[in-house]
Amino acid sequence: MAFRYLIFVATATAILIYGIMEPERNWDMVAYVAAAYQKDGYRGADLTQETYGEIKKEVSEKPFFSQLTTGEYRETVFKDPSSLEQQLPFYSPRVVYIELIRLFKHLGLSYAQATYVISAIFASLSVVVLGLIIAETSVSIAILPVVVALTGYWEIAQLSTPDAMACFFSLLGIYSLIRKGKLVFFVAAILPLIRTDFILLSGLLMIFTYRQGDRYISLFSLLSAAAIYISVNKLAGNYGYLTLFNFTFIRPFNPYPENIVISHQVGDYLIPYARLLRSLISHPHALVYAVALYLFWLNGVKVKGDKVHFYCLFILPFVFSAAHMLLFPSDHFRFFVFSASLIFVWSLAVIAQLKAQDRAAKIRHEQSASVR
Repeated sequence: MAFRYLIFVATATAILIYGIMEPERNWDMVAYVAAAYQKDGYRGADLTQETYGEIKKEVSEKPFFSQLTTGEYRETVFKDPSSLEQQLPFYSPRVVYIELIRLFKHLGLSYAQATYVISAIFASLSVVVLGLIIAETSVSIAILPVVVALTGYWEIAQLSTPDAMACFFSLLGIYSLIRKGKLVFFVAAILPLIRTDFILLSGLLMIFTYRQGDRYISLFSLLSAAAIYISVNKLAGNYGYLTLFNFTFIRPFNPYPENIVISHQVGDYLIPYARLLRSLISHPHALVYAVALYLFWLNGVKVKGDKVHFYCLFILPFVFSAAHMLLFPSDHFRFFVFSASLIFVWSLAVIAQLKAQDRAAKIRHEQSASVR
């Protein structure tokens, strides 16, 4: 028992310290700091001044600040206040993350610092929940640091994004499902407040609970998630799916997304999927997915024995990843840290199960031979 707690604490603490001490300071920091200041009432040139003034204090080394302000897109956003404001509808829907950034300022952190400290905290908490999930399986808890390292928890701990928070609540929802708890209904309802695209997971979680018999509360949670999704996007002035797709993949990083012309060329929409496939092949997550699919194909009947683990650790995470990639073919695999880690754990559990079955069969064979 002491060893288990040591693994939990050591791995979670390592992720927390790493995230705080080695922040990535990615460009999203600019957008989320600006979104927080916009909530404070800043607009136009004042918003730009406050945002970049704080970023400059945080990123004291000149080369780092230059990376956030050079290049046609970033330079335009830096110099033109209207361009900065036009970026915010992509980021403002992350309501919980932005409000936590504002809360942490009252605790003594700057907005810029809060963006990655929050990520480090939630990445660390995600490790704890992942450990609890592993403890529900036949997999040794000693494997926790390996799963964490290979599936990218260190990355989401460094970033100024809500991905670590989304990872935590996703794992919490899955853990609640495994334990047959009621927390999953709350998690499903609020996921769109953390990342609007995670309404996909809300739907998958509630489909599972609906099929398990909790029909009314499942429908209520799903409808709540849908209402939150619509409200958040409307209040944030979200540009819509096609604009987001074109901005990200077809007409990349137009500094004035309000003016994007939507492409009508089919080929423009296919190229991003080719890029995603190329990136996925060389990413560690590809190995996780490939091994899991192979185990499922090879031993489909055997691995369905524990249906809760089968659906919670394999089917739901896999369908989420596949659906997300189909709708938004981004090669930012930080979106899938939680799902890849769960699938990894499921694969390890299946391997352990198959080994146990082989040992049992061997013992029965030896006993049968001795009787004869």
